Order: sequence, then structure tokens, then C-alpha cells
Amino acid sequence: MRHGASDREQQVLDALIKLYIERREPVSSRMIEESGRLSIKSASIRSVMHELEKRGLLTQPHSSAGRLPTDEGYRVYVDGLISDLDLDRDQAAEVEHALHEAGEDLHEILHATVRVLGRFSQNIAILAGPREFASRIVGVDLYQRDTNNVLVAIQLESGATRTELVDTGREVRAETLLAANSFLAERLMGRTLDDTRRDLQDLLQTDSGDPEKDMAHNLALSGRSLFDPEGTLHLTFEGVSEALDQPEFGDPARLKALLELISSAERFELALDQFAGQTRGEVALAIGQENALPSLHPFSLLATRFELGEKYGYLALLGPRRMRYARSLAVIRLIARHLDRLSV
Repeated sequence: MRHGASDREQQVLDALIKLYIERREPVSSRMIEESGRLSIKSASIRSVMHELEKRGLLTQPHSSAGRLPTDEGYRVYVDGLISDLDLDRDQAAEVEHALHEAGEDLHEILHATVRVLGRFSQNIAILAGPREFASRIVGVDLYQRDTNNVLVAIQLESGATRTELVDTGREVRAETLLAANSFLAERLMGRTLDDTRRDLQDLLQTDSGDPEKDMAHNLALSGRSLFDPEGTLHLTFEGVSEALDQPEFGDPARLKALLELISSAERFELALDQFAGQTRGEVALAIGQENALPSLHPFSLLATRFELGEKYGYLALLGPRRMRYARSLAVIRLIARHLDRLSV
């Protein structure tokens, strides 16, 4: 029993989603019965589907149609797959061979992985990076320029100093600025730019009403460009033309969403940092509206972070919510673990 679903409910949900992935059309109880996947009658299947719809796991496009899985329905289905994901022996051997053939050159390894990922998953494979690790913050200083304006300066272990002039919109008291400086230094020093950029809101979480901490919070957020890396991660895409043949991309809104994603590397990188920043050797998955970016809501996104030598980046898979999750998860997890072994 998974997510409170009975065994029968889980069986019906699994059968419906597998049929929908294969046939690309709403699934009826009769279609499930005729598929031979379950040993129960259409009337019983229809009753279970009605319960699944009431729970928000299925939806019916119109009264005479079959059902489609919702994002929540896909999530229940996928969570049941994660504990038992493997490519068959021949497929796994083919993936391993392709990765081994890339040799030891980092560029060749990563481009081989993104090609393999796209070919085996039949979704859009994305390589974000690689990029050298960002410097750590070794100093934080706040300087009052005039009544309202504060210069925020951070020093990096590379020797570089970054500054940002922030208008606070109110008079700044010297003692408040000093306390805010101490608070920021305590929270930020020793952290990399990447970690700081990703976790800034959490790092500066404060109780309302503390003027020093409130000022530190506002100054850091207003000057958050200080924590940006040197340029955005370069994105490489594989399998876009094949993906566009899938019926989901016949919808102009979904095609527009895909084009927006491809053209907004900085926002996509931030989403990857927040979503998959801690996934080294493992895989993160967001389905539909679980994705932080609205442009990703029509899709499912799988991603893993890799760290090789002094560089890091992400490998990701983007596809319709009606993707072959078992195969996609298996191949990206195999690749993630291969890259993790190379980093040792």
C-alpha cells in the first residue's frame, strides 16, 4: 500500500498510467480490462477509477472521455517505482560501454553522457556546465555612504572584491549597521557563492522586529547579484527535434514554454540549484506544477548534480508528464552513479 492507496487502487492507477503513456489518449475502464493487465472486470475498475478521481489522482477531460493522471497521480505512481529501478542487462551494458568509450577527457565524458541520456530516455537531455567551483566568501563589510545608502562589499578567497550600493529607503543608524554587519559575516563567511546564492533566504531567516537582522536581510537580498557566479552555466541540449514529434508539443502553449526555458539559462540554472543542488550520485524529480518555474509546469524534470575535479554542473531530462518514468529514472540514475564514481 503506497500513499494510502489500497493494493487494488494502486494496480488500477499503475495500469491506467502505463496505458496512457503507450496510447497517448484518455483511458477508460474498458481499455484497462481489454489490455489484460488486471484480472478484474470493467465495472470494478470503473468504481476504483471514480475513487481515484475523488482523491485527485485522476481527472476526466469531459464527461464522455476516459481518465488522465493528475500530477498527484503521477507522483503516487513514480514513488512506487523508485525502489525498483534497473535497466535490463543489455541496456545497462550499452550505457556503460558508451560512457567508457568517452575516455578520460572531461569534455568528452560529459557530452557522451548527455547523448546517451537523450537516446535511451527519448526525452530532451540537458547538460548544464561544467563550471569551476565558485570562490568562498572570506569577508563581509557594510559601509554607510550617506543617510540612506549602504555599500555592501564581499571579499572572495580568489582575492576579488565585489560591491553593491543599496538604497535602504530610510535613515541608517551606525549601531544598527554594525550589528547587521556582524550578523551577515556570521551567516555568510566560509560559504561558496553557489551555496549562498541558493540558500540566501534560509540563511537570513529572522524573527520579525529585530532591526539589525531585518537590515542585514534586506541589504543581502537587495544586493543578491553579489553572489552570482561568473556567468551562467552553458546549456547543451540533445533530442529536441525528436521531442517535438511528441503530441504534447502540438500544443502551442507547451511549445512556447519549452522555448522560454531554452532562452532563459539563468532562471533554469537557479531552478536546478534549488531543486537538485544536493543530488550528487542520486536523482531529483519534479512533476508538472511541482516545478518552481511556471515554464516547466507542462513537463517533468529529472536532474542530478555532478562534481568532477574542480568543476561541477547538472545533467537533466525534460519531457512531457506522460514520460516513461521507469526507463528515464533508471538511465539517469545509472549515469549519476557512474559520474560519482569518477569523482572519487
